[in-house]
Amino acid sequence: MLGRQKMHFKPSGWTPRLINSLKEMGIEATPDDIFQDDDFCETFLKTIGWPSLESLDFSDIEGAEYVHDLGEPITDELRSRFDLIYDGGTTEHVFDIAQAFRNVDAMLSENGIFISCVGADGWFGHGFYQIGPDIPWRYWVASLGYDMLGCWTFSRKGQHPPRPIEDPTGNPRGGVHRYDQPQFIFYVVQKKKRDDDPKQVIQSHYVDY
Repeated sequence: MLGRQKMHFKPSGWTPRLINSLKEMGIEATPDDIFQDDDFCETFLKTIGWPSLESLDFSDIEGAEYVHDLGEPITDELRSRFDLIYDGGTTEHVFDIAQAFRNVDAMLSENGIFISCVGADGWFGHGFYQIGPDIPWRYWVASLGYDMLGCWTFSRKGQHPPRPIEDPTGNPRGGVHRYDQPQFIFYVVQKKKRDDDPKQVIQSHYVDY
């Protein structure tokens, strides 16, 4: 996990809604199965079936197992070490975000999965960047050869159903979408065996130029 993620459940109705949603998925849970004293998310992720978790951060202030600046190339210790990496809002805070993505690729083992949920629109000033569909589709899929397992946007307040985001390549205006509320982009990609060097990363709007 990139950074240690916290549980932000401020509205009082969110906890029972989550417990009911888990029950519909066959997971019986109480608040003690969801929350932990330090507000981080490991208890919740363990409850819903995630594997053993380790975190990487640029300092040890929040107790991450690995300390590394994602803006710098990773060490050999981390290469191909993980079969799943979750980015719940870290990469947009790394100035050299391209290096951060290259590090994720390097840390994943073959067939490893990368899950990202970051700000897509309406997050002005939150991080260095807001992420559009060209990152999952043109970088992870077209350049690195990953399989796309799913890509959606959804509103910050969860008022509307998630919106599927298809490959923007070949569209006249690429991946342009308009929203009236702050949005997250959530995508899941899987690393495949790669014999060739990564292809040049070209934004979808300019592929045919």
